[in-house]
Amino acid sequence: MVPLEKITKLPRSPGIYKFLDSSGRIIYVGKAKSLANRVGQYFQKNLKDGKTRQLVENVADIQVIEVFSELEALILEAELIKKYQPKYNINLKDNKSYLYIIIRKEGDFKKVLTARKSDIVRGDVCFGPYPDSFVAKYIVRSMRRIFPFRDCSTNKFAKYYKLGSPCLYGHIGLCTSPCLGKIGREEYEQVIKRVAQFLQGKQKNIVRDLQKTMTDASKKQNYEEAEKIKIILQRYEYIQQSFRAPREFMENPYLVDDIYEMALKELADALPILDTLPTRIECFDVANVSGKDAAVSMVVALGGRLEKREYKKFKIKLSDKPNDVFMLKEALTRRFLHESRKDLVSWGLPDLVVVDGGKGQVGVAVDVLNSLGLDIPVIGLAKKEETVVFKGTQKYQPIVIDSHRECSEAIPSYKELLLPKSSEVLKLLQRLRDESHRFARVYHHHLRTQGTFR
Repeated sequence: MVPLEKITKLPRSPGIYKFLDSSGRIIYVGKAKSLANRVGQYFQKNLKDGKTRQLVENVADIQVIEVFSELEALILEAELIKKYQPKYNINLKDNKSYLYIIIRKEGDFKKVLTARKSDIVRGDVCFGPYPDSFVAKYIVRSMRRIFPFRDCSTNKFAKYYKLGSPCLYGHIGLCTSPCLGKIGREEYEQVIKRVAQFLQGKQKNIVRDLQKTMTDASKKQNYEEAEKIKIILQRYEYIQQSFRAPREFMENPYLVDDIYEMALKELADALPILDTLPTRIECFDVANVSGKDAAVSMVVALGGRLEKREYKKFKIKLSDKPNDVFMLKEALTRRFLHESRKDLVSWGLPDLVVVDGGKGQVGVAVDVLNSLGLDIPVIGLAKKEETVVFKGTQKYQPIVIDSHRECSEAIPSYKELLLPKSSEVLKLLQRLRDESHRFARVYHHHLRTQGTFR
């Protein structure tokens, strides 16, 4: 039996888990949004399901591989099941639920669909199998938001051709409507090629092809086409930020640890205001509607990892006007005054403060920290170009004139740092910013709901 201590120490992050028997053989592979929560469920008392109880009784060890997103966990789980064919993955699931993602030639325009093994026909290009229908369909939905494609039958294709109007997917931009001639055969083949590359994990190829196509369109002064490709590229790069091919995790199960460590080192090197590696980072964001039910979130990363047990939320008390900077000031003041309260448990001080915003937000954060006598580096992540904003020096220095020390203080100048989009530092800061935004919005909606029923 696996020691309870090992289960409780599992990370609360997405990933896959492997159950091994006493001989070291993998007997089950599963995915999880939170590894600690999902694996812990197996080892609760009074398991009702007999097959699951039998599985748990044969588990001698657990191995996990962390990933950055649920999509990565879904695809990695499928690859590991295909590789190891674990005994209990077969016993616990109905084989009929195993789906493949298929690229099928049907007429002049190929289509993308999900199918069981019995429905595969000669000439189909297959990816999978995926452990259940949700996995395959989730991946297909994610792809077609970036690379819209056809999935209809020959009869439906002919129907909408005669109607001269696209289907629902065509109307909402999830299909390029080849039935109406809105896309040429050669151009559509490029879409299908990118779908295949996505499923093969060839991320760099997709970005390179899109960038070349966009550049060629610009050179030909086809600016409308270049803008369309730019939007596709932005959508893809947004998903790609947190997507890595399964083989990367299979070759290095500690990839997430290595990337976090590298990101923190690069962050310390890139920011002159940092003297040491930032072990604890706190990120703040504001959520409100016209100043009402305002909330500020504090999200914490320890060693680069989001640590939900350290999160805090602040209900703004002093303003009902839409002033994000003022609200941030109140939350930061309350957060750092907390450390001076002897009757409260210390939250610990961060090595770096990150705020969602630019000069205004950075300025108010520096003001709060200086007023409390705290020397903590502050940076902002400005949304427009994802620019890192900070002050050249974090300390105010008194101005000396004719040997007389003036009360006024010199204001440090702002500096900006534009990191490459592929930078692990930028991805780390974006994860913090996006999580703080999500957490703030959740609390804000909670406050609005409370107000509705008061």
